[in-house]
Amino acid sequence: MYSTEGIVIKEIDYREADRFFTIFTKDFGKIKVFGKGIRKIKAKLRGGLQVFNHIYLEFIQGKYFFTATEAVCKDSFLPIKKNEEKLKTALFLSDIIDGLIKEEKDERIWFLILEIFKKIEDPEFFGEKLEIFIFCFEWELFDMLGYHPELYKCVNCRERLKEGDLSFSVINGGVLCPQCKGKDKGAILISVDNLKILRLILGKRKEILQKLKINKKNDQLKLITQRYGENILGSRTNLI
Repeated sequence: MYSTEGIVIKEIDYREADRFFTIFTKDFGKIKVFGKGIRKIKAKLRGGLQVFNHIYLEFIQGKYFFTATEAVCKDSFLPIKKNEEKLKTALFLSDIIDGLIKEEKDERIWFLILEIFKKIEDPEFFGEKLEIFIFCFEWELFDMLGYHPELYKCVNCRERLKEGDLSFSVINGGVLCPQCKGKDKGAILISVDNLKILRLILGKRKEILQKLKINKKNDQLKLITQRYGENILGSRTNLI
C-alpha cells in the first residue's frame, strides 16, 4: 500500500466501466493508476479521480499495474473547469507534463506543477499576466529536466554574447553569436529583448517579468519555446 498526493493530468477509458489515470505525484513522480469500476455512478473513487483534481491518493502494486484504493479530492480546481480559456490552458499544460516527464521523482517539479495550476485557477491571472507564467513554467520545467539552455555565451564558440544578429539553436541548446549562426541552418532568430526574458525566467526573476509587457502574439518566443520542447521530447522519446 502506498500513499501520496498528486494531480490527475490524463485519463483514458478501459473496457466498460474502468479507466486508467496518469497522475503526477509528490513522492513517486508520474505514475499510471488503474481505477476499477470508476465509471459506475456509485463508484467509491469517482469523486476524487477526475482530471485536474489535486488529490490524496492511496494505491497498491498489482501484478501488472498500480490500482487506486482511495482518492480524496483536496482541490478540484473548479474555476479552471468552468472557464473555457483556462481549461484549454490546463489541457495544453497536461500534454506538456505527460509528454516531457518520464519517471522523474522530483519535488521541485511537483511544486512547480501545483503552482501553475493555482495560477491558472486564480481569477487575477489571465491574458498577458497568465502568459508570462506559462512561459516560466515551460522553461523552468526544461531546466529541471536537465535542459538548461546557454544564454550568456555562444553555444558554439563560447564567446560572451553581445548585441547583434543572434539566433537560438534548439539542437545545440543555446544562443549562437552572429559569426556562428551559420553552424545551425535551423536556428531561430532571437531578439535581445526575448533573450533577456529567457534570462529572467531561468534566473527566477518572475517579479520583474510581471512588470514587463510581453505581447501575447510574441511569435518568436513561442516558436523557440515550442521547437525547444519538441527537441527535448524527441531526445527523451529516444531514451525509452
